[in-house]
Amino acid sequence: MKIDDLQHKWNSVPSSDTTYQRIDDEHIMDIFIGKDSGGFKELLVVSEIEPAKMRSSKSIEIQKGVRKDNRWATRIRLLKKEQEEVFTHLCWDLIEHSRSAKNKTIGLEIVIARFLKWQKLMESGSDLLPDEVIKGIIGELLYAKKKLFPLYAWDVILSAWIGPDGADKDFVFEETWSEIKAIKTGKATVTISSMEQLSSKNNGTLVIATVDNTSAADAAGFSFSEIINEFREILRASPSALFDYETKLLELGYIDRKEYFDKYYVFYGFRFYRVDADFPKLTRDCIPNEIIKVKYDIALSEIKEFEILED
Repeated sequence: MKIDDLQHKWNSVPSSDTTYQRIDDEHIMDIFIGKDSGGFKELLVVSEIEPAKMRSSKSIEIQKGVRKDNRWATRIRLLKKEQEEVFTHLCWDLIEHSRSAKNKTIGLEIVIARFLKWQKLMESGSDLLPDEVIKGIIGELLYAKKKLFPLYAWDVILSAWIGPDGADKDFVFEETWSEIKAIKTGKATVTISSMEQLSSKNNGTLVIATVDNTSAADAAGFSFSEIINEFREILRASPSALFDYETKLLELGYIDRKEYFDKYYVFYGFRFYRVDADFPKLTRDCIPNEIIKVKYDIALSEIKEFEILED
C-alpha cells in the first residue's frame, strides 16, 4: 500500500468514536483506521496477546484494553493536527513493516518496535539533524539519482544503500562500492571515519560531493525537504524501493519537520577517486592490534593521480 492509498482510505472514514475501517484483507494482522469525533486520526491494532507497554506523548495518545471477545485492542490516536502528515507516515510505516511478518505475534512485535522508534524521533523537539548529516544525505541521494540510476534499477540502488543501516560504506554492490563524502567549497581535505571505510577486497570509489549552505533567494538552491520529497515522487512507481527509502530515512533520524523547508543548500558537483590497493588509506592489516579505532584526513591535492574523469 502506498501512503497516498492510506490517506485516501482515511478520507473516506467518517468522524466517529466507534467506526473503523480495516486496512485490507491481505494484511496478516487486524489493523484498522478511524477518526474520532473531532476528526483526529486513529490507528487500531487488535491482537490475541497483550502488547508490550507503549506510553502516550504530547502528540499521540495510547489506549489499551481487553475487548468483549478477550482480544486486546490498542488505539493510537493523534492529538496535534500539525503532526498529521508525520502521523500518516508513522502509521503507513507500522502497517507496511508488519505486513510481511510470519505470524501475528511477530507482526505485533514489529509494530511496537517501530512505534517506539518513531515516538522517540517525534519527541526530539528541536533536535534536528546536524548540518553535516543533512549534507551527507543530500550527497548520497544526488549520487544515487545522477550516477547510479542510469546503471541500476531503484530497487537495486536502495538495497545497496546500506550506510543508513550503520555500515561502513554508503553503497555496496556485488563487485564494487562507493563512499560519499560531502564537503563545503574550498575544503582541502576529506575525513575518513574508520579503518573499514575504504577497506575492501573489491575496488571502489571515493565520491566527493560539494554541498554548501545557501538561502531561499538562491535560484540554484533547494531545501532539504524538497529533495526528500523529490525522491518520494521518483520512487512512487517502485513501491518496494519507496518502502526501503522511508525505512532508511527513519534509520537516519529523519522525520518530516517544517524546519527542514527553511534549510537551503546548493550542490556544485562531484569528484571521483579510484580506491584500489595503491590508494593511501589506513586499514586493519597495517594498524597495530592495540589500536582499535582511527579517524583521519586525506589531502585531496595528494590523491590527484587517483581521480577519475566524470566522463
